[in-house]
Amino acid sequence: MDMAPEGIPLAQGGQGRDGLQMDVLHLPLGPVLPFWPAGLVLHCSLQGDVVVDAVTAVVAGHNGGGRAHGSQPDLATAVLSDDVMSLLALAGADDLAARASVVRDALVRGDRAAARDSAVRLQRKIRRSLLLRWFLRGVLVLDQSDLEHHDLPESYRGDAYDRLLSMVERLQAGVGGGSLVSEQDGAVPWETLPKLITGLELGTVRLAVASLNPGAFQTSQEVRHA
Repeated sequence: MDMAPEGIPLAQGGQGRDGLQMDVLHLPLGPVLPFWPAGLVLHCSLQGDVVVDAVTAVVAGHNGGGRAHGSQPDLATAVLSDDVMSLLALAGADDLAARASVVRDALVRGDRAAARDSAVRLQRKIRRSLLLRWFLRGVLVLDQSDLEHHDLPESYRGDAYDRLLSMVERLQAGVGGGSLVSEQDGAVPWETLPKLITGLELGTVRLAVASLNPGAFQTSQEVRHA
């Protein structure tokens, strides 16, 4: 790949969706970004602002671990509240993200009653926010055929807003003492992400990734989506 003097990759030629030649720019996302899976790098190829190809990679020495598991339900629920907070923060809903962090902090303290009350208020505020709904609607829409093709659970159906509501419902179930799906059950593997984000506009990629709640990285190989 040709590089500019400062190490920035130069645009290369490629065929656009209409058959015309367009510049292709290569842009990495990660591994260090706010509200981004630790260690994940998405090497994106762009035509204009559209992702036309992507490769996942993991930072050397990072195994994607450190997530809570089923034997620690409060910690698993706290991790889920962190995921909700990340998506809300990326959507610009800072006040709602702060409310999600209150749920997390209460769970870490072991104050389940406070976490339950905060989760109820959080869900109410999210459902009332027309701006949040408008912002997330249409981001990475997945229908039943997409779920079957990528082996994803029903909770991923719809767009980023639908997935946010699903996450909040799971959060409420967790703080209420109900069943909480294990963090690894149905988690989107990192190597599946390129197939899901290809075709998205660059500005929505981080929202899409946050709404998918990727699981731990399972392989050291890069995976290309043609």
